[in-house]
Amino acid sequence: MGGIIWNSTADLNRVLDDQGLTNADLVNSEGIGLPETYVDGNGQTQNFNVFGNIYATNIYLGGSLSLIRNIAVSFDQYEEGLDDGMLTFFADLMIAPSLTLDPVVYNNSEYSTDVIKTKMIGFRTGIEGKFNRTLSWSYGGELGYRPSMSGQGFLALLKISFPVFSSNLDNKVEAFGK
Repeated sequence: MGGIIWNSTADLNRVLDDQGLTNADLVNSEGIGLPETYVDGNGQTQNFNVFGNIYATNIYLGGSLSLIRNIAVSFDQYEEGLDDGMLTFFADLMIAPSLTLDPVVYNNSEYSTDVIKTKMIGFRTGIEGKFNRTLSWSYGGELGYRPSMSGQGFLALLKISFPVFSSNLDNKVEAFGK
């Protein structure tokens, strides 16, 4: 169980397009929508790009399953054998009780973002593997959707890790007394 508070900038043109809306659907207090285009200083017509800020407070609830393999064998007059492995599967459910999208400010006027749909539930699932005392490397990956605007919030991660600091554990236990 845990929590996170985050904020980010959002490309509202992409969100509006995904939800079948346009800039004109973001209206100010007089009911006037944002323009679709504008004329730049060179007289060229440009698309009007809209960005906004999103704020979220998330609560995580999840679990994991770890499978551990730890083998260390040592024989007199032979090289010792070590093989460690740890494989972890995990999944989290994310709930955002507070998810806020700021209004867009343009020409000293605020344009409401209330028409943009948000989703307050998300998830994350993944795998992580760590093994081999000699090299001590690990790998992992996760996929999910975080609570955000509908049609947005996909996350993906792939990683390979090597330790910066590590030590060899010397846990020798004799099976038979000499």
